[in-house]
Amino acid sequence: MVIKPEVPVSAGQSSLDEMSANARWPWLTPRHVVAFVLAWLAAFSLGSVFIANPFAAETAASATPNYWHVMYLHGLLIGLVGLAALLACEVFGLKSRHIRLWIAGGVVAATTLAGIGGIFDSRVPGAEVAMWTQIAGFFALDEILLVLLWGLYRERPRGAVRAALPFWAAWLSAASMFAAALMGHLAGWILEFGDHPSIIASYARWIGVKPGDFTANLIGSHSHEMAVASMGLISVLAVVQFGLSQLTGRSRVVTLWALGWLSAGVIAMTVAYLAMAFSSWAPPTLFQSAGGTNGIAGDDILTGLTVMLGGLVALVMTAYGRRHDMTSWLRMPLHLASATAWAASFATVVVAGYAIEMNETYFGAGGSAKGAVKDAVFTWLHQDVGLFLLPGLVLLAVATHRLIAAAHQPMIGWLILAGTLVTLTGAMIFVFVAPAMHGVGYLVSTAGLLTVGAGLALAVYRMVTDAPARAAIGPTGTGPSRETTESASK
Repeated sequence: MVIKPEVPVSAGQSSLDEMSANARWPWLTPRHVVAFVLAWLAAFSLGSVFIANPFAAETAASATPNYWHVMYLHGLLIGLVGLAALLACEVFGLKSRHIRLWIAGGVVAATTLAGIGGIFDSRVPGAEVAMWTQIAGFFALDEILLVLLWGLYRERPRGAVRAALPFWAAWLSAASMFAAALMGHLAGWILEFGDHPSIIASYARWIGVKPGDFTANLIGSHSHEMAVASMGLISVLAVVQFGLSQLTGRSRVVTLWALGWLSAGVIAMTVAYLAMAFSSWAPPTLFQSAGGTNGIAGDDILTGLTVMLGGLVALVMTAYGRRHDMTSWLRMPLHLASATAWAASFATVVVAGYAIEMNETYFGAGGSAKGAVKDAVFTWLHQDVGLFLLPGLVLLAVATHRLIAAAHQPMIGWLILAGTLVTLTGAMIFVFVAPAMHGVGYLVSTAGLLTVGAGLALAVYRMVTDAPARAAIGPTGTGPSRETTESASK
């Protein structure tokens, strides 16, 4: 399989720095923006401790989400999507200077405005300055996604479908995110201004739902689709970065089928969530028992067994499909870290989530059920860890592999890998065994998060301090060039 190569760069100079060499703002390179976004996400995550204990974001899974917490989390997710867009320019080797600069500028605007606004956007209506600051960041995200969509389409490989498949998988994920963003805009308008113009309430009645339910449907579809679509883009970036073009034989075939399955899932998911938002249709609950109390929501089945499963198979094949001995695997910790983080996300969101939904008589989704406390902790696990942190670690592995000298990559990879495993172990203990605050699950989870934080801090430091000559990117799009590796080892 041939992935469209990057613009050839000479040994000792990164295409990231070359891209902005003659720009009005020479400091506005993706290298610097990636470091900024990573540092911002780290600081923003620490700041969340002062808003809500990250181990118990909501009192129960059935509780109405706290508006301030939700808008604060938007600052994290938008930074994550911006980081993915920046890395997409490099992983897919987009040549247009204008596309790269528009995305880089949009990421700076979206990350800062949405983040700062989210700190103060604590109520609706009533926090208009903060709200409009955050809205400006949301519009910047729209610009990022539109430019990325155009860039991927414009520079897609012509010819064999297999060569263009990663581009189209990324394009579909970005398009799904844009559709989710538009639903979020409409929901935000209704929250602030109510059913004005009156056509909003008229439309809700026409499709057979109450105006309040229409808003709730918009919000639910927006949040679910945005989170899963961003995961789709992240998994495609990791698969391409970590060696899709080097796979052969059965490994290549399985990985391509997994990307095709992921793409089909993104399409089906987008159609389903649009239907859930703009009609009275709701997906059926499957495998019901206990009079309908237990059962898995149809949209959870759809997203878990298509987008998330497709990403899991593709990433695992990329990490293990072309290696046949333990020594080889141990020499590529970033590959292992990315696949492990995705597997951990699948374990928390899909496996643990399905288990809880099939046993609601015990977990109860809040209330007085015996496992209600465990269910409340799971709210943190599947959202903050499964949907945000672990996909973010996959992106961190991609950024490290792409921007940091080869000699400095292993330590970061091992920190990500160890932090992921410890956090997953602690989280499972916390949810299913010992949900007591400050108990063993809490402490083990904290240790894992601190390990992850150390890896993130080291990555930002190396990204800023590594000279461009030592962080050059080879023309194959699979990481540092041979000249870079040799330079770094001297």
